[in-house]
Amino acid sequence: MKTATRAKRRLGRFLNESRVQAGVRLEDAATELKTADSTVSRYESGQVMPVWATVLALLNRYGATDESRSRAVELWENARDEPPSIRLPTGAPKSFRRLVNAEREAERIRAVEPFVVPGIMQTEPYIRALIAAGHRFHDTDEQTDKLVSARLARQRLLEESGPVALHAVIDEAVIRRMVGGPDVMRGQLEHLLELGDREHITIQVMPFGVGAYGPMAGSCIIVDYPEPDEVPGVYLEYPAGGSWVDNASDVERFTTMFDDAARAALSPGDSAALLTRQIGALDTDDQQHEVA
Repeated sequence: MKTATRAKRRLGRFLNESRVQAGVRLEDAATELKTADSTVSRYESGQVMPVWATVLALLNRYGATDESRSRAVELWENARDEPPSIRLPTGAPKSFRRLVNAEREAERIRAVEPFVVPGIMQTEPYIRALIAAGHRFHDTDEQTDKLVSARLARQRLLEESGPVALHAVIDEAVIRRMVGGPDVMRGQLEHLLELGDREHITIQVMPFGVGAYGPMAGSCIIVDYPEPDEVPGVYLEYPAGGSWVDNASDVERFTTMFDDAARAALSPGDSAALLTRQIGALDTDDQQHEVA
């Protein structure tokens, strides 16, 4: 079965909007291509990736402007060059496989993380330190390497053209806890600062002074899809896997709870300042140890 990935959906939505704006019926577009109505429908839903000649023929039929044609080139190239599927370890839970696929189709990812840096933002040394700490869940070095590779591959979503938006609320405990030692933490915090400078990424720290807040009991990832009528996906993560919340009313509770957490957390600017101070504290501790 063909998969409608995020980039293919964007291209398909563009083709659908172009056809509708031009007042061309689906069957007339199919006649232009000498193909079935269902094929054009699959192009527009993102289920099938059209070759460029097909896109060009449709644009000609729709009387597309130069601006629209330039946009079509960008969307088509993004869909064509979309990264391959992430290879997960054989024993990866189905719920996690679903998360990886959902992230690839997402327009925005929101995360509340009380315990560790969100997986999509972790450095390799930080990942390895976490896996070493949870060694009872991982049987072999080969499995560990596959887990590391899979987690790093997820981060391509933040790097590619037209990257997914990310909004993360991270508990202050996450940046204070010494995972892997000072060097590992310094690298991880510096990576967070670099990510936070990107236009499509928002990082907020939940300070200790806030006290209790809604999602502090566990990790929560919210996946927002491009289609406005599609209910977001909510993934609750725990050491051996995770579970999905599919009930619409429950999903709304989690999305509202995220909004509450974001309002209570430090602003992105103040969060960056706190990260910088914590890096400075690590450097100071190193200097004191050298003197001692």
